Amino acid sequence: MRLVMIFIDGFGLGRKDDNPIVAAKTPFLDELLGGHHLWGKRCINNKNTLLRPLDTLLGVNGIPQSATGQTTLWTGRNAARALGHHLYAYPNQPLAEIIAEMSIFKQLAQSGKKTMFANMFSKAYDQAIAAGKRKHTASTLSALAGGIRLRRIPDLLAGLAVYQDMTNEILVQMGEEVPVISPFEAGRNLGNLALRYDFTLYEYFQTDVKGHKQLWEEAISLVERIDSFVAGFLSVIEKEDVAWILTSDHGNVEDFSVKGHTTNPVPALCWSNRSVDWPEWASLEDVTPGILKLLDGQ
Repeated sequence: MRLVMIFIDGFGLGRKDDNPIVAAKTPFLDELLGGHHLWGKRCINNKNTLLRPLDTLLGVNGIPQSATGQTTLWTGRNAARALGHHLYAYPNQPLAEIIAEMSIFKQLAQSGKKTMFANMFSKAYDQAIAAGKRKHTASTLSALAGGIRLRRIPDLLAGLAVYQDMTNEILVQMGEEVPVISPFEAGRNLGNLALRYDFTLYEYFQTDVKGHKQLWEEAISLVERIDSFVAGFLSVIEKEDVAWILTSDHGNVEDFSVKGHTTNPVPALCWSNRSVDWPEWASLEDVTPGILKLLDGQ
């Protein structure tokens, strides 16, 4: 079995009101879940689809943040508890050390698995890193810790990478000569890539960006884009031995009654076309150990 993680930043399970996820039209996700159910703290088991809420508080007071949430998600180590607080944005040195030791990519590579980070990185990103104007996120540090080669424009043009906005529109705005594609086509590209690897990660963070800016209509559009992306992805892998999980690090875009991150749980939305003994996910801490167990012996 191969396993794919579609990571949607700042994508929680909130209440029905003030929720762009509820306001969006998501026919494909609705079909998987047996209804318009991607909200609230609920467990759903519908045919090939499982939904469980994941705790993001990690037993630490305060509002969940990206650095600690993502480090926890991709190592299985409670990063917030290790620091004693939730840490915003980029991993600090203690978190970087946890990632270097326990990255999911590293752990899978040590057990002989082929892994891949599907996101494409631009020259502008490399230049900003070299100039000290930005830092690697937990996802990138996790991939690098596992010896992953970061994907570039030639990979994207060959259909062997997906940009962080799915459609390449931001790349075009940056002056790159790449085609704009639909979210459905981007999902198909991810599906074709996933057939080559035991574990694949794709990260989408525009939801957290729009959530922070509280752009209601744009947030709805992004959720609908995600629905089309997942539809395209599944159109490729639905008859293959591929399972996937859609999850996040903390809430944000699901609640426009507050500005910023929330304390809501995030989804562990899982699918497989064959019987899978999915772990009883309950917290971000459970995800990496659960994936390792699922792929053990495959």
